[in-house]
Amino acid sequence: MSFLSDLMGGLFQALFNFLKMLLRPLFILVAMVLYLVYKIAEVAWLLIQIFYMIGKIVVAFVKGIFITLAGFTYNGNQADTGTWAPIIKNVATGLNGFQFDKIAYVLLFIIWFMTAWAVIRIIGSFQNAE
Repeated sequence: MSFLSDLMGGLFQALFNFLKMLLRPLFILVAMVLYLVYKIAEVAWLLIQIFYMIGKIVVAFVKGIFITLAGFTYNGNQADTGTWAPIIKNVATGLNGFQFDKIAYVLLFIIWFMTAWAVIRIIGSFQNAE
């Protein structure tokens, strides 16, 4: 019986080695295709992240423009402050001790100055625009 078991074991091992040698190129091809799919998905995920960040920047820019334009419509009346205004005023009063309001004014000036400089550069780049 041991002879028969050794014979069958050797036969199945030879068959397994033959199939492994025969199917090796197919396994390599499948691995290459799966790796390509993985890399395409990775690039797609990066592009989605980039477009999401660009969208966030555009939304913030447009929101800032509308808030700035809405600020030009001052009519002299006291605005309806709503329920959050006293809380925000208390927070602002608490932050005055840390002088964050002064930093905010300096940053606001820098932002407006850089915006004006960029507009002047853009308008100055037009040459003989007709």
